[in-house]
Amino acid sequence: MTTLKKISCPNCGKTFDPEFKFCPYCGQENKEPTLKFKDLLSEFFSANFNLDSKFIQTLKVLLLFPGRLTREILQGKRTKYVTPIRLYLLISLVYFFVISFSQKDNTLVSLNTKDQDQNQAAIVIDHPQNDSLNPITKYIVQKTQLLSTKSGKEIFWQKFKNSISLGMFIFIPLTAWLLFLLFRKPYPYYVPHLIFAFHFQSVIFLIFIFFTLIRMVLDWDIWILLELIIITFLSFKWFLNFYNLSWGKTIFKMILFGVSWTFLLLIFLTISFGFSLLTL
Repeated sequence: MTTLKKISCPNCGKTFDPEFKFCPYCGQENKEPTLKFKDLLSEFFSANFNLDSKFIQTLKVLLLFPGRLTREILQGKRTKYVTPIRLYLLISLVYFFVISFSQKDNTLVSLNTKDQDQNQAAIVIDHPQNDSLNPITKYIVQKTQLLSTKSGKEIFWQKFKNSISLGMFIFIPLTAWLLFLLFRKPYPYYVPHLIFAFHFQSVIFLIFIFFTLIRMVLDWDIWILLELIIITFLSFKWFLNFYNLSWGKTIFKMILFGVSWTFLLLIFLTISFGFSLLTL
């Protein structure tokens, strides 16, 4: 019987049988150490965006089977899916990129007048009349005068958008607490609701991306109504399938959740608005 000569892993240096597809010690793929250009591209996208079969499978279940992805992860089927936080990060990155790209025309117009507006803002803010005001009133007047210019508005809305994107990492866990309080019977622990919140928010972002791209081509008001209908229908399906309640209980708890979530959203937007204004 011929014994195959063991090979050495170029990554960790351990020896193993050549029939292993991956090194049993460090997990590196057993292949020729010479890298090709396609290998570099594959490793880049896999490491940074996870654009492989796992991502495609995750996206398929996320979009076609409401609530199933969260249930399967809770059942232990985790290795074949992208983790909830990484999935959310990737989709949110695409969403904010699409939003920025859709506003590029307004940005170009703003850049053409930015220097003029900044000079105007500097003149208004340094007006001698402001020297006679108390510090708080002067601060408010300066912010108001800065917001009266196009460049000031552009800077403010950019800060507001950035604060929302960062604040979502606080808002989503708070949303999960609302779900935990309202739907505690099927899942008595917090983590399942947090995973559900990340998955559901990823779906919402995908819907926003889809309709934003459509409005860039056909800017019709009907898209807003259709978007609301789809979000409402999918919300019901997600809550119904994941929490496994009757239609009546699902609708009732969704209404309670909607009212509480709207109140929480208003607080979140107010804080983001105030923070953007203070840092302007």
